[in-house]
Amino acid sequence: MNLAKIDKGISDISANIDFFSLLAPLNLNEESLKFFDAIKKGEQYNPLFRYKPVALSSEKEWLAERRKELDAGNALQYIFLKKIRFILTQIEFIESDDEHLKDVAVKLHGRPGPECINKAKEILKESKEEGYSFPEEPVTPGKMVKILQGYINEMGVDWSVALNDTIVPKVTVSGGKRLISINSSTNYTTDEIDRLKIHEVEVHVYRGANGHEQPYRIFAEGLAGYNETEEGLALVVEERTGCHQRDTRQMKLYAGRALCVDLCLRGSFYDTFMEMRKYFPEYLAYRLAERGKRGLEDTSLPGGFTKDAHYISGFEKVQKFLDDGGNVSLLYVGKVGLDDADPVKDLLALGELVPPRHISQLFKGTHE
Repeated sequence: MNLAKIDKGISDISANIDFFSLLAPLNLNEESLKFFDAIKKGEQYNPLFRYKPVALSSEKEWLAERRKELDAGNALQYIFLKKIRFILTQIEFIESDDEHLKDVAVKLHGRPGPECINKAKEILKESKEEGYSFPEEPVTPGKMVKILQGYINEMGVDWSVALNDTIVPKVTVSGGKRLISINSSTNYTTDEIDRLKIHEVEVHVYRGANGHEQPYRIFAEGLAGYNETEEGLALVVEERTGCHQRDTRQMKLYAGRALCVDLCLRGSFYDTFMEMRKYFPEYLAYRLAERGKRGLEDTSLPGGFTKDAHYISGFEKVQKFLDDGGNVSLLYVGKVGLDDADPVKDLLALGELVPPRHISQLFKGTHE
Protein backbone atom coordinates (compact mmCIF):
# COMPACT_ATOMS: atom_id res chain seq x y z
CA MET A 1 0.00 0.00 0.00
CA ASN A 2 1.65 3.21 -1.19
CA LEU A 3 -0.26 5.88 0.75
CA ALA A 4 2.16 8.59 -0.32
CA LYS A 5 1.31 7.95 -3.97
CA ILE A 6 -2.44 7.91 -3.23
CA ASP A 7 -2.06 11.09 -1.20
CA LYS A 8 -0.33 12.85 -4.10
CA GLY A 9 -2.98 11.66 -6.53
CA ILE A 10 -5.79 12.93 -4.33
CA SER A 11 -4.06 16.28 -3.91
CA ASP A 12 -3.46 16.65 -7.65
CA ILE A 13 -7.07 15.82 -8.46
CA SER A 14 -8.38 18.29 -5.86
CA ALA A 15 -6.19 21.02 -7.35
CA ASN A 16 -7.26 20.20 -10.92
CA ILE A 17 -10.96 20.13 -10.09
CA ASP A 18 -10.87 23.46 -8.16
CA PHE A 19 -14.35 22.67 -6.88
CA PHE A 20 -15.42 26.11 -5.63
CA SER A 21 -14.38 27.88 -8.80
CA LEU A 22 -16.49 25.43 -10.80
CA LEU A 23 -19.46 26.35 -8.59
CA ALA A 24 -19.19 30.03 -9.57
CA PRO A 25 -21.65 30.80 -12.41
CA LEU A 26 -20.09 32.36 -15.49
CA ASN A 27 -22.93 34.87 -15.86
CA LEU A 28 -23.23 36.18 -12.29
CA ASN A 29 -23.34 39.86 -13.15
CA GLU A 30 -25.69 39.42 -16.09
CA GLU A 31 -28.22 37.46 -14.03
CA SER A 32 -27.98 39.87 -11.10
CA LEU A 33 -28.92 42.77 -13.37
CA LYS A 34 -31.86 40.81 -14.80
CA PHE A 35 -33.07 39.89 -11.34
CA PHE A 36 -33.06 43.41 -9.91
CA ASP A 37 -34.55 44.83 -13.08
CA ALA A 38 -37.48 42.44 -12.62
CA ILE A 39 -37.77 43.36 -8.93
CA LYS A 40 -38.02 47.06 -9.82
CA LYS A 41 -40.87 46.21 -12.20
CA GLY A 42 -42.62 44.14 -9.54
CA GLU A 43 -42.00 40.95 -11.47
CA GLN A 44 -40.60 37.57 -10.47
CA TYR A 45 -37.36 36.29 -11.97
CA ASN A 46 -35.20 33.28 -11.15
CA PRO A 47 -31.62 33.43 -12.47
CA LEU A 48 -30.52 30.92 -15.08
CA PHE A 49 -26.89 30.19 -14.29
CA ARG A 50 -24.25 28.84 -16.65
CA TYR A 51 -21.15 26.97 -15.46
CA LYS A 52 -17.82 26.02 -16.90
CA PRO A 53 -18.06 22.61 -18.60
CA VAL A 54 -15.74 19.98 -17.21
CA ALA A 55 -14.82 16.36 -18.03
CA LEU A 56 -13.77 14.27 -15.02
CA SER A 57 -14.11 10.66 -16.15
CA SER A 58 -10.41 9.84 -15.73
CA GLU A 59 -10.38 11.33 -12.21
CA LYS A 60 -13.43 9.28 -11.24
CA GLU A 61 -11.86 6.10 -12.58
CA TRP A 62 -8.60 6.66 -10.69
CA LEU A 63 -10.39 7.42 -7.42
CA ALA A 64 -12.65 4.37 -7.78
CA GLU A 65 -9.62 2.11 -8.27
CA ARG A 66 -7.82 3.53 -5.26
CA ARG A 67 -10.94 3.10 -3.14
CA LYS A 68 -10.76 -0.65 -3.70
CA GLU A 69 -7.18 -0.77 -2.39
CA LEU A 70 -7.84 0.85 0.99
CA ASP A 71 -8.62 -0.99 4.22
CA ALA A 72 -11.44 0.62 6.25
CA GLY A 73 -10.17 -1.20 9.35
CA ASN A 74 -6.92 0.79 9.36
CA ALA A 75 -7.30 4.25 10.95
CA LEU A 76 -5.05 6.09 8.50
CA GLN A 77 -6.32 4.25 5.42
CA TYR A 78 -9.90 4.92 6.51
CA ILE A 79 -9.16 8.66 6.52
CA PHE A 80 -8.02 8.34 2.92
CA LEU A 81 -11.02 6.20 2.03
CA LYS A 82 -13.43 8.82 3.37
CA LYS A 83 -11.62 11.54 1.45
CA ILE A 84 -11.93 9.61 -1.82
CA ARG A 85 -15.64 9.06 -1.23
CA PHE A 86 -16.02 12.78 -0.54
CA ILE A 87 -14.27 13.86 -3.76
CA LEU A 88 -16.36 11.41 -5.76
CA THR A 89 -19.46 13.03 -4.27
CA GLN A 90 -18.11 16.47 -5.16
CA ILE A 91 -17.72 15.30 -8.75
CA GLU A 92 -21.22 13.84 -8.66
CA PHE A 93 -22.49 17.26 -7.53
CA ILE A 94 -20.65 19.08 -10.33
CA GLU A 95 -22.00 16.66 -12.92
CA SER A 96 -25.53 16.45 -11.53
CA ASP A 97 -28.53 17.79 -13.40
CA ASP A 98 -30.95 20.14 -11.65
CA GLU A 99 -33.44 17.38 -10.89
CA HIS A 100 -30.98 15.36 -8.79
CA LEU A 101 -28.78 18.15 -7.41
CA LYS A 102 -30.64 18.53 -4.12
CA ASP A 103 -30.13 14.90 -3.14
CA VAL A 104 -26.44 15.02 -4.03
CA ALA A 105 -26.02 18.29 -2.10
CA VAL A 106 -27.46 16.69 1.04
CA LYS A 107 -25.22 13.67 0.53
CA LEU A 108 -22.19 15.97 0.24
CA HIS A 109 -22.74 18.44 3.10
CA GLY A 110 -25.93 17.34 4.81
CA ARG A 111 -28.93 19.56 5.46
CA PRO A 112 -29.66 21.84 8.41
CA GLY A 113 -31.54 20.01 11.16
CA PRO A 114 -34.29 21.46 13.36
CA GLU A 115 -31.85 22.62 16.05
CA CYS A 116 -29.75 24.49 13.49
CA ILE A 117 -32.80 26.16 11.90
CA ASN A 118 -34.32 27.09 15.27
CA LYS A 119 -31.00 28.63 16.38
CA ALA A 120 -30.78 30.59 13.13
CA LYS A 121 -34.33 31.90 13.50
CA GLU A 122 -33.64 32.85 17.11
CA ILE A 123 -30.59 34.90 16.09
CA LEU A 124 -32.45 36.57 13.24
CA LYS A 125 -35.45 37.36 15.43
CA GLU A 126 -33.24 39.00 18.07
CA SER A 127 -31.43 41.06 15.46
CA LYS A 128 -34.67 42.16 13.84
CA GLU A 129 -36.22 43.20 17.16
CA GLU A 130 -33.13 45.28 17.92
CA GLY A 131 -33.65 47.10 14.64
CA TYR A 132 -30.01 46.69 13.72
CA SER A 133 -29.03 48.44 10.50
CA PHE A 134 -26.12 47.22 8.41
CA PRO A 135 -23.07 49.51 8.35
CA GLU A 136 -21.25 50.85 5.32
CA GLU A 137 -18.52 48.75 3.71
CA PRO A 138 -15.69 51.23 3.01
CA VAL A 139 -12.79 48.74 2.99
CA THR A 140 -11.94 47.85 -0.60
CA PRO A 141 -10.91 44.34 -1.67
CA GLY A 142 -7.41 45.59 -2.48
CA LYS A 143 -7.01 47.09 0.98
CA MET A 144 -8.24 43.89 2.61
CA VAL A 145 -5.63 41.91 0.66
CA LYS A 146 -2.87 44.13 2.05
CA ILE A 147 -4.23 43.92 5.61
CA LEU A 148 -4.51 40.13 5.66
CA GLN A 149 -1.19 39.63 3.89
CA GLY A 150 0.48 41.85 6.47
CA TYR A 151 -1.07 39.89 9.33
CA ILE A 152 -0.04 36.55 7.83
CA ASN A 153 3.52 37.81 7.42
CA GLU A 154 3.49 39.05 11.01
CA MET A 155 2.37 35.61 12.20
CA GLY A 156 5.27 33.99 10.33
CA VAL A 157 3.21 31.83 7.97
CA ASP A 158 4.24 31.40 4.33
CA TRP A 159 0.86 31.99 2.69
CA SER A 160 -0.44 34.49 0.12
CA VAL A 161 -3.55 36.64 -0.26
CA ALA A 162 -4.85 37.60 -3.72
CA LEU A 163 -7.87 39.10 -5.45
CA ASN A 164 -10.20 36.70 -7.26
CA ASP A 165 -12.94 37.70 -9.70
CA THR A 166 -14.60 34.26 -10.01
CA ILE A 167 -15.62 33.27 -6.46
CA VAL A 168 -19.11 33.85 -5.00
CA PRO A 169 -18.21 34.14 -1.27
CA LYS A 170 -16.37 37.23 -0.03
CA VAL A 171 -13.37 35.10 0.98
CA THR A 172 -12.21 31.55 0.24
CA VAL A 173 -9.17 29.65 1.52
CA SER A 174 -7.23 26.93 -0.30
CA GLY A 175 -5.10 24.85 2.04
CA GLY A 176 -3.46 23.05 -0.86
CA LYS A 177 -2.42 26.29 -2.58
CA ARG A 178 -1.60 28.14 0.68
CA LEU A 179 -3.83 30.93 -0.60
CA ILE A 180 -6.56 33.26 0.67
CA SER A 181 -8.72 34.57 -2.18
CA ILE A 182 -10.53 37.88 -1.73
CA ASN A 183 -13.62 38.52 -3.84
CA SER A 184 -12.68 41.46 -6.06
CA SER A 185 -16.26 42.73 -6.40
CA THR A 186 -17.31 43.23 -2.76
CA ASN A 187 -16.25 45.65 -0.02
CA TYR A 188 -15.89 45.12 3.73
CA THR A 189 -16.83 46.91 6.94
CA THR A 190 -14.07 48.23 9.19
CA ASP A 191 -15.24 45.81 11.90
CA GLU A 192 -14.59 42.92 9.55
CA ILE A 193 -10.84 43.56 9.59
CA ASP A 194 -10.20 42.09 13.05
CA ARG A 195 -12.75 39.34 12.54
CA LEU A 196 -11.20 38.17 9.27
CA LYS A 197 -7.76 38.12 10.87
CA ILE A 198 -9.18 35.73 13.45
CA HIS A 199 -11.43 33.71 11.16
CA GLU A 200 -9.28 33.38 8.07
CA VAL A 201 -5.79 33.37 9.57
CA GLU A 202 -6.01 31.99 13.12
CA VAL A 203 -8.31 29.16 12.06
CA HIS A 204 -8.31 28.48 8.30
CA VAL A 205 -4.70 29.37 7.58
CA TYR A 206 -3.29 27.90 10.80
CA ARG A 207 -5.07 24.58 10.27
CA GLY A 208 -3.86 24.50 6.68
CA ALA A 209 -0.29 25.45 7.66
CA ASN A 210 -0.19 22.71 10.30
CA GLY A 211 -1.60 20.29 7.72
CA HIS A 212 1.34 21.04 5.44
CA GLU A 213 3.69 19.88 8.21
CA GLN A 214 2.05 16.45 8.28
CA PRO A 215 3.44 13.62 6.12
CA TYR A 216 0.27 13.60 4.00
CA ARG A 217 -1.09 16.45 1.90
CA ILE A 218 -4.74 15.72 2.59
CA PHE A 219 -4.31 17.18 6.08
CA ALA A 220 -3.70 20.54 4.37
CA GLU A 221 -6.32 20.06 1.66
CA GLY A 222 -8.95 19.01 4.18
CA LEU A 223 -10.21 15.61 5.30
CA ALA A 224 -13.71 14.49 4.39
CA GLY A 225 -16.28 16.44 6.38
CA TYR A 226 -13.74 18.91 7.78
CA ASN A 227 -15.71 22.01 6.75
CA GLU A 228 -18.36 21.93 9.48
CA THR A 229 -15.65 21.76 12.13
CA GLU A 230 -13.59 24.40 10.30
CA GLU A 231 -16.36 26.97 10.25
CA GLY A 232 -17.60 26.02 13.70
CA LEU A 233 -14.14 26.51 15.21
CA ALA A 234 -13.81 29.85 13.42
CA LEU A 235 -17.08 31.05 14.96
CA VAL A 236 -16.06 29.86 18.42
CA VAL A 237 -12.79 31.79 18.18
CA GLU A 238 -14.65 34.86 16.89
CA GLU A 239 -17.14 34.65 19.74
CA ARG A 240 -14.54 34.14 22.48
CA THR A 241 -12.31 36.96 21.25
CA GLY A 242 -15.15 39.48 21.23
CA CYS A 243 -15.52 39.81 17.45
CA HIS A 244 -19.27 39.31 17.57
CA GLN A 245 -19.62 42.08 20.12
CA ARG A 246 -17.71 44.51 17.89
CA ASP A 247 -19.26 43.33 14.62
CA THR A 248 -22.81 42.68 15.77
CA ARG A 249 -24.17 41.91 12.31
CA GLN A 250 -21.96 38.86 11.79
CA MET A 251 -23.96 36.22 13.66
CA LYS A 252 -27.02 37.48 11.80
CA LEU A 253 -25.22 36.77 8.53
CA TYR A 254 -24.23 33.28 9.67
CA ALA A 255 -27.80 32.60 10.77
CA GLY A 256 -29.06 33.94 7.44
CA ARG A 257 -26.84 31.50 5.60
CA ALA A 258 -28.23 28.54 7.53
CA LEU A 259 -31.85 29.60 7.08
CA CYS A 260 -31.16 30.35 3.42
CA VAL A 261 -29.96 26.77 2.85
CA ASP A 262 -33.25 25.46 4.23
CA LEU A 263 -35.21 27.84 2.00
CA CYS A 264 -33.16 26.91 -1.09
CA LEU A 265 -33.80 23.22 -0.54
CA ARG A 266 -37.54 23.87 -0.44
CA GLY A 267 -38.14 26.65 -2.95
CA SER A 268 -36.98 28.96 -5.70
CA PHE A 269 -34.32 31.67 -5.80
CA TYR A 270 -37.00 34.36 -5.89
CA ASP A 271 -38.88 32.92 -2.89
CA THR A 272 -35.59 32.59 -0.96
CA PHE A 273 -34.66 36.18 -1.76
CA MET A 274 -38.05 37.51 -0.65
CA GLU A 275 -37.76 35.71 2.68
CA MET A 276 -34.18 36.87 3.23
CA ARG A 277 -35.26 40.43 2.43
CA LYS A 278 -37.24 40.42 5.68
CA TYR A 279 -33.93 40.40 7.57
CA PHE A 280 -31.32 41.89 5.22
CA PRO A 281 -30.81 44.72 2.74
CA GLU A 282 -31.62 43.66 -0.81
CA TYR A 283 -28.01 43.30 -1.92
CA LEU A 284 -27.27 40.95 0.99
CA ALA A 285 -30.51 39.01 0.51
CA TYR A 286 -29.46 38.46 -3.09
CA ARG A 287 -25.92 37.48 -2.10
CA LEU A 288 -27.27 34.89 0.35
CA ALA A 289 -29.62 33.39 -2.23
CA GLU A 290 -26.80 33.38 -4.79
CA ARG A 291 -24.56 31.44 -2.39
CA GLY A 292 -27.33 28.99 -1.54
CA LYS A 293 -28.36 28.28 -5.13
CA ARG A 294 -24.85 27.52 -6.39
CA GLY A 295 -24.81 24.42 -8.57
CA LEU A 296 -28.27 24.86 -10.06
CA GLU A 297 -28.78 26.12 -13.58
CA ASP A 298 -32.52 26.77 -13.27
CA THR A 299 -32.84 28.41 -9.85
CA SER A 300 -36.63 28.27 -9.91
CA LEU A 301 -36.20 24.64 -8.79
CA PRO A 302 -35.62 23.54 -5.18
CA GLY A 303 -32.04 22.64 -4.30
CA GLY A 304 -28.63 24.24 -4.03
CA PHE A 305 -25.39 24.08 -2.11
CA THR A 306 -25.92 23.22 1.57
CA LYS A 307 -22.46 23.96 3.00
CA ASP A 308 -23.54 27.34 4.40
CA ALA A 309 -25.54 25.65 7.17
CA HIS A 310 -22.22 24.55 8.69
CA TYR A 311 -21.54 27.90 10.31
CA ILE A 312 -24.34 27.48 12.83
CA SER A 313 -24.33 23.67 13.13
CA GLY A 314 -20.52 23.60 13.43
CA PHE A 315 -20.55 26.40 16.01
CA GLU A 316 -22.84 24.37 18.26
CA LYS A 317 -20.86 21.14 17.82
CA VAL A 318 -17.40 22.65 18.41
CA GLN A 319 -18.63 24.52 21.47
CA LYS A 320 -19.93 21.26 22.91
CA PHE A 321 -16.64 19.49 22.10
CA LEU A 322 -14.65 22.14 23.97
CA ASP A 323 -17.13 22.43 26.85
CA ASP A 324 -16.91 18.65 27.30
CA GLY A 325 -13.13 18.91 27.71
CA GLY A 326 -12.10 18.16 24.13
CA ASN A 327 -8.47 18.96 23.27
CA VAL A 328 -8.49 21.82 20.79
CA SER A 329 -4.98 20.99 19.57
CA LEU A 330 -6.44 17.90 17.86
CA LEU A 331 -8.48 20.24 15.69
CA TYR A 332 -5.36 22.20 14.71
CA VAL A 333 -3.34 19.20 13.50
CA GLY A 334 -4.67 20.03 10.06
CA LYS A 335 -7.99 20.55 8.36
CA VAL A 336 -9.69 17.75 10.26
CA GLY A 337 -13.26 17.21 11.43
CA LEU A 338 -14.59 16.37 14.88
CA ASP A 339 -15.23 12.81 13.69
CA ASP A 340 -11.49 12.46 13.09
CA ALA A 341 -10.41 13.72 16.53
CA ASP A 342 -9.98 10.25 18.04
CA PRO A 343 -8.10 8.75 15.05
CA VAL A 344 -5.88 11.85 14.96
CA LYS A 345 -5.16 11.43 18.66
CA ASP A 346 -4.15 7.79 18.06
CA LEU A 347 -1.98 8.70 15.06
CA LEU A 348 -0.21 11.40 17.10
CA ALA A 349 0.52 8.84 19.82
CA LEU A 350 1.96 6.49 17.19
CA GLY A 351 4.17 9.26 15.80
CA GLU A 352 2.51 9.13 12.38
CA LEU A 353 1.40 12.77 12.73
CA VAL A 354 3.13 15.74 14.36
CA PRO A 355 1.59 18.14 16.92
CA PRO A 356 0.36 21.50 15.56
CA ARG A 357 2.77 24.43 15.57
CA HIS A 358 0.23 27.19 14.87
CA ILE A 359 -2.73 27.63 17.23
CA SER A 360 -4.98 30.65 17.75
CA GLN A 361 -3.78 33.12 20.38
CA LEU A 362 -7.02 32.35 22.24
CA PHE A 363 -5.85 28.83 23.06
CA LYS A 364 -2.18 29.50 23.79
CA GLY A 365 -1.20 27.74 27.00
CA THR A 366 -4.53 25.93 27.29
CA HIS A 367 -4.12 23.07 24.82
CA GLU A 368 -1.41 21.02 26.42
